[in-house]
Parts: sequence; C-alpha cells; structure tokens
Amino acid sequence: MFTGIRRRLITYYLVVIAVIVLLMGAFFIWFLSNYYMETLRENLYNQARLTAVLVEEMLARDAAQAELDQISKSLGDELGLRLTLVAPDGTVLADSAENPALMENHGSRPEIIEAMEMKKGIATRYSVTLDEEMYYLAVPISNGPGINSDRESTVVIRLALPLAGIKQARSSLVLFILGALLISSLVAMTAAVFLSQRITGPIEKISTAAKAIAEGNFAPSIDVKGKDELAQLATNIREMGSSLAGKMNQVLWEKNKLETVVSSMSSGIILTDKEQNIELINPAAEKLFDLENEKTVGSSFQSAVRYYTLTENLKAVFRDGEVRVFEVNLYYPRAAVLDVYILPVFEAEGVIIGALLIFYETTEVRSLEKMRSDFVANVSHELRTPLTTVRGYTETILHESLTREELVEFLQIIDKETGRLSALLDDLLDLAQIENEKGLVNKEPVDLKAIADEAVLRVNDLRIQHEVTITTNFLSEVITVAGNPEWLRQALINVLENSIRHGRKDGKVEVRLAKKNGRAEVTVEDDGPGIPAADLPFVFERFYRVDKSRSRKSGSTGLGLSIVKHIMEAHGAAYSLQSIENKGTTFTFTLPLI
Repeated sequence: MFTGIRRRLITYYLVVIAVIVLLMGAFFIWFLSNYYMETLRENLYNQARLTAVLVEEMLARDAAQAELDQISKSLGDELGLRLTLVAPDGTVLADSAENPALMENHGSRPEIIEAMEMKKGIATRYSVTLDEEMYYLAVPISNGPGINSDRESTVVIRLALPLAGIKQARSSLVLFILGALLISSLVAMTAAVFLSQRITGPIEKISTAAKAIAEGNFAPSIDVKGKDELAQLATNIREMGSSLAGKMNQVLWEKNKLETVVSSMSSGIILTDKEQNIELINPAAEKLFDLENEKTVGSSFQSAVRYYTLTENLKAVFRDGEVRVFEVNLYYPRAAVLDVYILPVFEAEGVIIGALLIFYETTEVRSLEKMRSDFVANVSHELRTPLTTVRGYTETILHESLTREELVEFLQIIDKETGRLSALLDDLLDLAQIENEKGLVNKEPVDLKAIADEAVLRVNDLRIQHEVTITTNFLSEVITVAGNPEWLRQALINVLENSIRHGRKDGKVEVRLAKKNGRAEVTVEDDGPGIPAADLPFVFERFYRVDKSRSRKSGSTGLGLSIVKHIMEAHGAAYSLQSIENKGTTFTFTLPLI
C-alpha cells in the first residue's frame, strides 16, 4: 500500500508517536498524581491551620469539651472531612464522626507524634473506627501562651479523608490521561499518514524547482514526476547549494542588517577607503556635518567634512595604523562637542584598507559640567561676601580699641552676616536634599489649610518687620492632597517670604485656597513692585536676583524659588509665576485632590 519514502516516513512517525505517547503518559500520570496529592495535602494543611485559629480562640477562653465537640462536628460536616481534636496527653477532646468519650487514646498515633515533633504529621492507615483506609494530616496548636510553646500544652488538630475517594480520584485522573493520550495517538497517526502523502507528493516538484534555481531561474514551473524522490532531492540540493543565488541572498541580508544598525545609531559613523574617500555615512553623521548621502559617498573626506583636526588625525591613522581618540568642537551647522574615535581597518595581510570614524556627541555632558562649575562659582561668591564682612569686623574688634557702642554695633553686623551664612547653608542643604530625594518623595494625606495656616504663622516676624498685611481666603471645607507636608510647608513659606521681602512697605499679601476641576489650587498674591518680563524666565534659577543689591539687604539667599521649583516638580504639581510691574506678583500651584 505504502512504498518508498512514504512508507519510511509513516514507519518513523509511528515509532516516534509510540515513544512520545508512552513517555508522556508515564510522565503525566506521575506528575498529575503527585500534583494531586500535593494539592490535597496543602489544602488539608490550610484547612487545618484555619480551623486551628478558631479552636485556639476557644481554648484560650476555656471552652467546654461539649462545645469543642459540637464545633468539630459542624466544621467536619461543612468541610466534608473528619476532624479530630487531641489533647496533649492523647485524649480525644472532640471528633466530627464519633463520640470522643468512646474513642481510645491517640497519643501513640504516628501522625500525632510527628505533628508534636515536626509541626505537621501525615499518615495513611486503616481506621478501626470508620472501618476503612484513611489519609491523616495533623497540625499542633497551643492552649497556653504562645503557639507550640511546649509539648505538654500542645493540642493537635487532625483532619482525615477516606483513601478510597483519593484512589478513585487518582484512578479517574489516570483513565482520563490514558484516554486523552489514546485519542491523541489516533489523531497523530492519521496526521502522519496524511502528512507523509503531502510530503512525498511535492518532492519531485521540489527537486525540479531546485535544479531550475541552480540554473538561474528563480521562478520555475514545479511540475515534474519521478520514482526515487529522496535521491533526486539530494542531487538537486547539492546543485542548489552550488548556485550563486543563496550566496547573493545571504550577502544582501548581511548588508541590510549592517545598514540598519548603522542607520539607527545615535552616534555618527563614517567609513573611508584606503584613498580616504567616504564609502559609508549614517544619518547621524550627515546631521552633524550637514551633509547629503548621495553627494557625500564617493567624495574625499577632506572635501566633505572640512575640519582640519579631523583630516590630520585621519591621515595619521593611515600613516601609523594606530587608533586616535580626541575631542573636537563643531561650530557649523550648530555648536557641538564631539568625542572622536578613528580606527584603522585592516585586510587579512595586515594592510590598512580604510578607516572607521565614530563621533559621540558630548555637548550635554560638557554643558552639565559648566553648570556645575558655575554653581560652585556662585556659591563661592555668595559665601565670600558675608565672610569678608565678618572677617573685617572681627579684625577691627581684635586690633582696635572700640567703645562699647561701636563693639555692640560691630557684633550686630557680624551676627547679621553669620545669620545670612546660616540661611544660605540651610537653603543649600535643603536644595540638595530635595534634588536627591524628589524622585522618592514620601507622600501622605495633607491638609492644605493647616499647612497654609502654619506657613503664615511662621513668617509672622518677617511680616511685622516689613509692615506687611497677610490675609487668607480659604474654603470652609477640608482640602486634602497627597504630598510631603514638610516640603509643601517649606514651599509656601519660601513664596510668602519672597512676597514680603520684595514687596512694598505697608503692602498686602493674600493667600487663597480653592478647588478647581478636581484639583486643589493654592495662590499667593502680593501688590509689590512686580518682576520685569525679561527676568520672569529666570526667577526659579539658583542665585538669580532681579535686584541684587536689594535682595542681599533683605536677607534673601537667592535659593528660595529654586527650592520651590524642585518641591513642585517632586510632587508633579502644575505651578506658575505671573507678574506685572508696579502691580504685583502671583504664584499659583495645583495638586490633585484626594
């Protein structure tokens, strides 16, 4: 009926199917049986622990044995199990199936002994009471202070299931698995017959197609018949393997992969040949040097890039064959800083056949380094002014004969300057802490009204000093948001201090709390001189002052609004600062309501 390669295929399929079915059957029966028993054991243990909680409570209040027996029978009926409660001396306190008074001492039961020693006991044996094989699981509880404090005070809860039910379930499981495997085997055998026909039928056509492809026809007509299909297929595969089509496809695939990787790189890439003509350039390099691929590939590197430093280093790589690493500043088409790596490309004999140039842009890194340098310079400048004052007056006190009034005056100046230093250092530490921790801010429910009241109270001395009136306009209901109360309080204090210090004498500051579109809105408005429009984009930067001389006299450190900015960003708050010269300034932020 079946001849040639088809018969071989069917025979191989049937052997493989038989082996797989036997192995899978044995594995699944073993695995599912173990899984069933493990699940059963785990469920019994969990039910025992849950029951132990109830029994332990009853033991703690010295419940009567009759009550324990009643609850055991109720739980046994509800769980569909036999539940037995055994005293530390082995006496049966309660049993869901029998009268405990008629039952013998259980102290010698293996599951009871094992539960006492190992915190869980398991046993399988014949039950004289129930006249059938049973599966037992026991766990200890304590009727004294502390669970399992000692063996003399340990009560054991034992759960039991008939083994007949377990065996029946396992037998059903085995029968189900065997049935499923039998059906799978029949389906697989049918598929093997069908697939063997599907495979052997087209073999002759595949052989003819392979020969046509080897001859250069990539769309052959597959309509040839033959007898020895396997021999024909082997011959044609050898012929196809010798054809150029496969190699061409492989080279094309590798080329596409390389182009995809190079094109997607964020770093600039330029590859030159041994004449220093550009063979490959990726989009990142084109953007860096404002080049066009079509016009650049094939042209010399020197004429395309026009950077003397790059050209001279490229020539040096071809001259000595060593890698060059250096930094270049670009000025066209935009200012940028590049780390440049030039690597020689060698052929098998060690002769240089080209060079690979890689450009990593480090403009942002250099910008950050400059920002850090500027910050250090600003801090140094801010610290130098009060320190110079303190030092000057201290030297005067030490080396000059002063009257008491002059001494007091100088000490007051020193005290004021040290206060400025202390405030500056406190603000620097607060700013550093907030910057480091703002991604990990610990949020909790915050009453904004209480926070605002406390902030107004904290700036009262400054308000009196500047003769400023602060009014509050709060909703009567509680406004609660999620946030860090200390940071939100600090932000409000900084904004209020800013309004008081830079407002006008006898001025007014108003604090408002409102609800809008599911968000809490906090507004601090003053009627001070306002901030020029040119200065508004920079007021949240460190040490930025609109009026530097007036800010220092008022005691401002130049960090208050920078701290406010980082606190707002840490909370994900929307915030804004609006100001009109000679009319006043308004700071607003919003947070989602809880």
